[in-house]
Amino acid sequence: MKKVCIIGVGMTEFRHRPESIQDIGAQAIKLAFDDVQNLELKDIQAVYCGTMGGGPSLASRIMARCKDIMGQEGLTGVPMSNWENMCVSGTNAIMAAYLDVASGLHDIVLQVGVEKLGRGSLAQGKDGRLTTAKFKGPPPAPSMFAGQARKHMKRFGTRREHLAMVAVKSKEYASRNPNAQYRKKVTIDEVLNSKMIAEPLTMLMCCPTSTGGSSVIFCAEDIARKYQDTLVEFVASSMKTCRAKVPTLESGWDPNIRAGRESYKRAGIGPSDIGVAQVHDCFAIAELMHYESFGFCGMGKSGEWIENGGPTKDGEIPVNTDGGLISKGHPLGATGGAQFYELTHQLRGTGHTQIKPIPEYALQHNMGGGVGVGMAYVCNILKRIR
Repeated sequence: MKKVCIIGVGMTEFRHRPESIQDIGAQAIKLAFDDVQNLELKDIQAVYCGTMGGGPSLASRIMARCKDIMGQEGLTGVPMSNWENMCVSGTNAIMAAYLDVASGLHDIVLQVGVEKLGRGSLAQGKDGRLTTAKFKGPPPAPSMFAGQARKHMKRFGTRREHLAMVAVKSKEYASRNPNAQYRKKVTIDEVLNSKMIAEPLTMLMCCPTSTGGSSVIFCAEDIARKYQDTLVEFVASSMKTCRAKVPTLESGWDPNIRAGRESYKRAGIGPSDIGVAQVHDCFAIAELMHYESFGFCGMGKSGEWIENGGPTKDGEIPVNTDGGLISKGHPLGATGGAQFYELTHQLRGTGHTQIKPIPEYALQHNMGGGVGVGMAYVCNILKRIR
């Protein structure tokens, strides 16, 4: 297989906004091209689009809008496809783009992810399509993760304050990220006293729905220097799903552990080699459990690890340095690309909250697909090329 590099990344500001989903996707692509030297849309050989609510043929509709947004014809006859898998829709499109280039089928491939969501909690409409709604009681997703939180607290002594620390860290990082939806710093007390969504998860421990777009351009390593001076290699990828009859708490570890171990093995590294990470912090308890799943700390030790500063800027492995889903926002199809955007800038040394020394390896984690069994869990590893 060929080595694959990231030569361009772009993302829009994440916020509720009036533009069409096609315009937002085209804006993200323009920003990715602004990040690249000597590249035009006519050089792209395939397009992969990730979205949940974008509707049929979104990739083609976005590329058609590029003529107005970028002044370049986007419909150039290349293959285009759409990927729909809840929160991992964008990451699945990224993995498809990566495998396309790694296989030698194409040399330069474009990924775009975009979502336009209303306010409220994610729900499934009567027609089966994704929507947002207000629930009289606790919404289904927060309720599931709240159940994991209660079990984790009972088994390991994790405290509500540990959950609040995730949100405080998130807002601290987001305060320096101009693309984040929520950038105001908060205190532990403010997090604990915010509206209760599903005991013990308060509103500030939950990620918001959002609207936004992101884009990543992949290139075969042997020609990548033509387009980018500082290269980031996509070195390993793995996706797993839930297994039947796994208890509630263990279901939050099991597929992530398997995906992480497989990616570590493919990359030839271990958890101690990771210098920065993006994990799917849809709820504060999820982030804590991801620390454990990927070996950043011992099982059941995530509360202690965050209390000691492990995932903070000057800690052992800074996590969600852009504010994560909790502060940056979570437009499903755009989330994976936004994580790649942040990690690519960290490995280049150009992050909004730059980690020093510049990390060599980064871990990206994304999960989604439904509530409970059936969810997909992805772990990808990136490397800075010296």
